[in-house]
Amino acid sequence: MAYVKLKGREIPLLYTVYEMKAVQEEIAPIGELYQKIFGRNPEDENDRSMFGSAPHLDAVARLVRILGNAGLEEDGEAPDLTDKWVMRAIRPGQITEVLSCCMTAMNEAMESEYPRKESGEAVDVTLEDINKKKDGDRSPT
Repeated sequence: MAYVKLKGREIPLLYTVYEMKAVQEEIAPIGELYQKIFGRNPEDENDRSMFGSAPHLDAVARLVRILGNAGLEEDGEAPDLTDKWVMRAIRPGQITEVLSCCMTAMNEAMESEYPRKESGEAVDVTLEDINKKKDGDRSPT
C-alpha cells in the first residue's frame, strides 16, 4: 500500500472501484482526471500553466482526501481527512511528491493481482488456464 506523509502523519492511500467512482464524481471523469490533478491545460497537454491554480489545488486535495480516507478506513482508523486539513498539510513544494504518492496507489490498484513467474515475467493467466484445460482434457493414448 502506498502512503503519503503530511504534518508528520503517515496516511495510507487506497484506490479501489469505490474510490474510482468518488474521484469521478468529485474531481473529473477518468479521461480528464490526469489533466486536473497535474494542472495541465485541457486544450494543450504541454501547457502546465494551471499547476498551482485554485482548481488544481482543489483537485489535489480532493484526491488525497478520497484515497487517504479510504486507506485510513481500511486500516481501521477514523477517516477524518478534510480538504481543508489536506491543503494546510501540503507545502507548495510538496505538491509533486504528494501526487507521486497518489499515482503510486492508483497504479498499484490497476495492476493484476495474479502472481508473477519466478523469472519476474508477468503471468498470462488466460493462457495458463487454456493450457491447463488442454493438459487436463488429454486422454491417455
